[in-house]
Amino acid sequence: MNKYGKPLIKLIKSSLIPLAIACSGLTHAQQNSKVLQPCYVDGLEDRLMCGSISQPLSKDNSEESIEIHFAVIPAIKETNPTEAVLAFAGGPGQSAIEVAPIFARNLRYARENRDIILVDQRGTGKSNLLQCDTDNLEQQFALDDQAVPLFKLAKEETQACIKKLNTDLSNFTTVAAASDFEAVRIALGYETLHLYGASYGTRIAQEYMRQYPNSVATAVLDGVVPMQQSLVAIGDAIDDSLAALFKRCAEEHVCNGQYPNLEDKYQTLINTVKTSPIKVSVRHPRTFELIDLVITESKLRGSIRMALYGHTTRALVPLVIDAAHKGNYNPLVGLLGNENTFGAIAMGMHSAITCGEDWPNMTDQDRAKYKKSYFGRLMIEALDASCPLWQVKPVEQYFYQPLKTAIPTLLLSGGLDPATPPSWAELAMVNMGNAKHLVAPTATHGVAAQTCANKLIGEFINLRTFESLDSECLEKDNTKQYFMNINGPVASQSNEELQ
Repeated sequence: MNKYGKPLIKLIKSSLIPLAIACSGLTHAQQNSKVLQPCYVDGLEDRLMCGSISQPLSKDNSEESIEIHFAVIPAIKETNPTEAVLAFAGGPGQSAIEVAPIFARNLRYARENRDIILVDQRGTGKSNLLQCDTDNLEQQFALDDQAVPLFKLAKEETQACIKKLNTDLSNFTTVAAASDFEAVRIALGYETLHLYGASYGTRIAQEYMRQYPNSVATAVLDGVVPMQQSLVAIGDAIDDSLAALFKRCAEEHVCNGQYPNLEDKYQTLINTVKTSPIKVSVRHPRTFELIDLVITESKLRGSIRMALYGHTTRALVPLVIDAAHKGNYNPLVGLLGNENTFGAIAMGMHSAITCGEDWPNMTDQDRAKYKKSYFGRLMIEALDASCPLWQVKPVEQYFYQPLKTAIPTLLLSGGLDPATPPSWAELAMVNMGNAKHLVAPTATHGVAAQTCANKLIGEFINLRTFESLDSECLEKDNTKQYFMNINGPVASQSNEELQ
């Protein structure tokens, strides 16, 4: 941990969050593997089966190994015992097992007759976790990150993390991880897999399809990251998603009446904190004790950015901006507290991906393009500071080629996605001979979690084709009414009462 704290991690990370049914009898995985034991995860009442296998740390060093941990969510009915759904987590740096309740919900129709396999990708969760130290919320709130040059801050954070982890991140790239998933399939005895990847999980899913095409029957890519697209391009997606929010509020009579000139107010706030950070005392979002808060440009932009990922927090954005513009920062505190998710992302593994795959392939043209957005500039400067220190071996150039495959592939995009917009899916499918792209116009990041797509996924896996899928349900508007006051979406308070 260095003296400046860790708010930068939150800003440069690319990320990208059940049904309780009793199961009896032995699954196909239980019958074909001696490595499984009953287990449970937080937020899911079902009994899972967990295990691990030993894998070489690298192809060049078979003597050194790491344990790859996985879990199986048993199917409701064992009608397809030789098939399973393999789910890939996002981030990069998220543990698949830790978010088992989300996968159980997103894949609940697919789970009706197939097991769900969750593998903690190497460097995440229980699979040799590569996590850097982070400051607590009080330290994050009190930090004035504008007092320190970003390049210096990123270098010091990286040096501290290198000292703690003491490992070669070249062994934790997407390419290196793909063989672990195949080894789990073999150990569990499944003949065929149906893939589901979300966010960064779509990248590892595509790499797995490239390396092991004969193991895959179908693939669903939800919030697609093209192989030829740098994660740094997320800056444009954030700007577009926020612009859509401002446009909607301006066009809605109630929202515009309550929060007129919202975009101008936001820009005024940005200009204010950019010049001089705002220092206030606020209530801790969980303990309610008074703590210091220094509002900087990165904290303000970062909190709004993360709020764009889900409709509930997205509905709060106009209120948060309007209240802060009037000097009431309590709603902003709620967003900042909700954004405190450092533990969910293994930042060492995250650095392996971004420094081994995204940073080396950026051209001068790419840099000029990505730097037009605030978050693009931030990420590039941070990567320029940290990646030379990590010395991750760049992946080979073939990695950046769009996946060429005839495997039936369903691509899902949210029209309001602040991370992986629909245009990214179009890039990804240019060489896919059997693919279909579906867009849910009002969805944000992760279409299966917000729409009828979870049912469509189940149908697609059963049929192994998307020709008969009725995707009209994706057109349903699932946005939430903007909050008109801190208690809800109905305007029952005047603006003055918010102060």
